[in-house]
Amino acid sequence: MITRALPTLTVLWSLLLPAPAHANDAEKTFKWLSTTDSVLSEGVVWNDLLGDGKDRYKSGGITQSILIPERAISDERWFLGYAAALEIQGRAFVATPNNTATINTNDRPHAQYAAIGVYLRLTRRPDNITSAATYLTEDRIGVEFGWQGKPLPLFDIQEAIHTANQGGAAVRTSANTLESQILINLEGRRTWRIHAEQVGLDWQAAPFVHLSAGMRENAIRFGSDLIVGSSLEARTWNSDLAIGALIPGASRPRTGFQWLAWIGGDVGLIRSDAFLDGGFSGDGPSVRRRPVTVRARTGVMLEVDSYAISYSATWLSPEFRNQPVGQVVGAVQVTFDF
Repeated sequence: MITRALPTLTVLWSLLLPAPAHANDAEKTFKWLSTTDSVLSEGVVWNDLLGDGKDRYKSGGITQSILIPERAISDERWFLGYAAALEIQGRAFVATPNNTATINTNDRPHAQYAAIGVYLRLTRRPDNITSAATYLTEDRIGVEFGWQGKPLPLFDIQEAIHTANQGGAAVRTSANTLESQILINLEGRRTWRIHAEQVGLDWQAAPFVHLSAGMRENAIRFGSDLIVGSSLEARTWNSDLAIGALIPGASRPRTGFQWLAWIGGDVGLIRSDAFLDGGFSGDGPSVRRRPVTVRARTGVMLEVDSYAISYSATWLSPEFRNQPVGQVVGAVQVTFDF
């Protein structure tokens, strides 16, 4: 039902826009993904100090993905009508209470987490809706294997930085820190990417649905992003699982100055969250989780030849009952050839 409705909505939308300067940017993207045998990468470093400047809750993390296109593995197309890639993603993050100097059972527990995920990414061959607009679907499905707690060194790294900058160490005991455990989760995401091409300006609308199921989180999120820029063809996109930041991914080699900007958000229906619910077993420190959360984001990317820098800010609504306000987390990405 949704897939059938998208062409009609896009036709109406494209009629309101000026005539295109060129056609089939989405087809160029598909052909590039279908033929490239280069290993690609995408990722961000994020921190609350890069957002609202307040050190609390989802404190900081890193996400990095390696994309291996099907042509780098096999001469045969894996799925007819799709460009496929294998993604290996590593990520880690730290979450802390609002007040790290005391123990408060109504505050968020300390958590440190690191994981490796393996995913299949499929991009469907685009359909032409009008001369100005196309649409395609993107699917990402896989499993993440994560570890929460000791012997991860994330708390030690965080404390070394904070002690040097602030002169104090966090108080962590079994009463406010999650214990060690393995967390395995299934992740699935479907994105409908609608592309319209204009004179010197490309547009993409990207509604999506994301499902998480397993030991770390059980949730479903509905959202959308609007992306504009001077050149959107032949570029991949990803999303950070911890904060929902949009990640500008790998792209084919290009020359000259390019720019991108985006705005978006999503609503999450959260059934369980191991980092708030006392771990997977539920016998650790916990707070009253909010069943509905909201995330809003905006960002910009500047690119010159093979060098690029991007910054995005993501607002996270309160995630547990006693959290008085949300937070803003900033994410930074630097891209270069070496």
